Amino acid sequence: MHKRLLTGSLACAILIMTGCSQPVERDASDLKTYDVEETASDTAGRAPPGIVPTAAPGVAFAYHYGFRMADTAISGAQEAHAAACEKLGLARCRITGMTYELDDRDRVEGTLAIAIDPLLARAFGRDAIATVEKQDGKLRFARITGEDQNPVLDDAARREGSANRTIVQLEADLAKARNENERVQIREQIRQLRAEIQAAQSTTADSEAKIRRTPMTFEYYGGSVSGRGFAGENPVADAWYLFIDSVATMVSLALKALAILLPWAVLLLLIVLALRSRFGTAVGRWWTRTAPGREGSE
Repeated sequence: MHKRLLTGSLACAILIMTGCSQPVERDASDLKTYDVEETASDTAGRAPPGIVPTAAPGVAFAYHYGFRMADTAISGAQEAHAAACEKLGLARCRITGMTYELDDRDRVEGTLAIAIDPLLARAFGRDAIATVEKQDGKLRFARITGEDQNPVLDDAARREGSANRTIVQLEADLAKARNENERVQIREQIRQLRAEIQAAQSTTADSEAKIRRTPMTFEYYGGSVSGRGFAGENPVADAWYLFIDSVATMVSLALKALAILLPWAVLLLLIVLALRSRFGTAVGRWWTRTAPGREGSE
């Protein structure tokens, strides 16, 4: 009997702990921008926070990921992410932009922008992180922002409904109009109201398009992170580039100082030369003879 009671108590405790560990859903008012910044610890295997679109209907989300990885691996990661988007089909994922830049030091930076079905965005971002980590890359940051479209949709629906009701009343007044001038005025009012309806419908279409298509941006940064190097890094080259930066900064400051002081130095030199010339000497002698108080002393 005691064993049965003990077993039942343990089962109840496990059920209570399991219920407490379930995640709590948030409504749209609690949504914020999430930011996982790079730290000195290894980020491999750490999953960024995610949002389920069905938990916040009417909210247009935007995903932004940043990765740090070896320069030579960036193009491969871009290709892998682009191929994953293309595999989903144009109806669910479209590539909207891509950049790949190599500077004078052979450091690489790149971006990839896509528009994806919001129901697939969370899983796609998680898979994209896994792809980078397989190439010894790291998640540098993850940001998920949301823009609530419900107030815009509600306002557009309100304006459209109000305009439709007013048009019905005006059309009834138009049938009862007694002269042409009154009918012209009523038709003009109806025309303006229909223009307002078109504007409201356009606003609704834009908001719904934002909700249906989620923008996602990937940024790729080459080089090391948190003091850990990648294959192919050269500390001697890094020191050399640091020396070049220091020299360039020194030369830049010297040139700026010269640009500020040189005009004044040239002006001072011209004044000195003018005073030492024959004309300047003659003017000086004349001024000495005719200066006020000079005649009285003589």
